[in-house]
Amino acid sequence: MNRFEGTFCARSDRGLVRPHNEDCAKITLNAAGDVLLVVADGIGGYKRGEIASKIAVDTLSDAFSRIETFRSINTAKSFLTKQIRHANKIIFGESLQTEGEEKMGTTLVAALIRRNKMVVSNIGDSRALMLKDDELIQLTQDHTYVEYLVRTEQISKEEALRHPLRHVIINALGNTPSVNLDIKIHNYNGETILLCSDGLYHLVNNKEIQAILSTTDNVEQKTEMLVALANNKGGTDNIAVALWESDND
Repeated sequence: MNRFEGTFCARSDRGLVRPHNEDCAKITLNAAGDVLLVVADGIGGYKRGEIASKIAVDTLSDAFSRIETFRSINTAKSFLTKQIRHANKIIFGESLQTEGEEKMGTTLVAALIRRNKMVVSNIGDSRALMLKDDELIQLTQDHTYVEYLVRTEQISKEEALRHPLRHVIINALGNTPSVNLDIKIHNYNGETILLCSDGLYHLVNNKEIQAILSTTDNVEQKTEMLVALANNKGGTDNIAVALWESDND
């Protein structure tokens, strides 16, 4: 089986409107060369979302870095599920510590690459995207009210782009004692993988994201361009991106 080596970059930005940054992004490699990308978009009162997103990202990344190797992709899937549930428990517990404060939570999207397979999990509306044969493919389904309306054919995809409630999520990490998450195994053959929060894709469309990912610039320059374009279009939200590119031909 192939072990894919590559270059990567993760960054988050406050944007131009929000008073502080509640987004968090990180990419971690373990001893076996497996890769974990994580993006979280925090929700809550003053700085509470910032705490929630950091707990989510650090919980997964720290546990992953201590794993020397996974026996199989199913073992990796079980690991990711367990750590996401653990992060949910920690965040929910933190919420209970401060009475009267707004509960905190976070979206979460994670991609774990092991050889020629990849596990992708998400809660909320942060996204995992794959650039394959010059086509940008969304690997996750948004847990939003608007996505529910599209799925049940109450509105069109075009109407969803302008819907006033498009920011309303119906699932988050840490809001309740247990968590519902989507988790799937995909084939992986060295494609470019981008994880991002809604602060990017609500302002930068898929065609623009694809154009930037298809340039010959390095990953640091590409993440810079993605964040800069979102800010040039208003920077109305925090922005988080985690980008992985395989070096294998």
